[in-house]
Amino acid sequence: MVTDVRVVESLRAGDAQAFRDLIERLQQPITGYLHRLVGNREVALDLVQDTFLQVYKEIGKTSSDLSLDAWIYRIATNYGLRYLNRRRLRQFVGLEGPKNAPEDFNKYLMVAGPEDESETRILVHQALAQLKPRDAACLQLHFGCGFTYEEIGKVLVMTPDAVRKCVARSVDKFRVVYGNQPTQGV
Repeated sequence: MVTDVRVVESLRAGDAQAFRDLIERLQQPITGYLHRLVGNREVALDLVQDTFLQVYKEIGKTSSDLSLDAWIYRIATNYGLRYLNRRRLRQFVGLEGPKNAPEDFNKYLMVAGPEDESETRILVHQALAQLKPRDAACLQLHFGCGFTYEEIGKVLVMTPDAVRKCVARSVDKFRVVYGNQPTQGV
């Protein structure tokens, strides 16, 4: 917390090096989180840029005792959820085609390792895409980023108990969706 206070004070004072250090420290983890959330690396990179631009604009309006990482993840999550909601609306209205075919996922996933690991990652992305965006965000923050219920609560503006329940329900939903996916042709 002491480190956050110093960093926030430096950022609020307009210290460019502190901002570069912040980006260097968080850009890759947030990109990975958003990539897993939205299922598209290019979109995730755009959302990360939007996130850090928002951080730069809004840091002066924050208090020095801000939980910096949770605040930044909240901004990133809001951008990711907004993107997913707009994408679902466009699909519903017919402005966008159906969900990407599995081969399209290979283009966006930076998959390394054996072929079966690649298939598993694709199936996980497809299952997450079928969950409500907030449920997918809870799972990604908890299992993908290692956040505690309290940290997720700060990001999603929920109580830790509500986060715990959301994670438990989302795990159950994920298992059902993941278990119902065909594995052939992926």
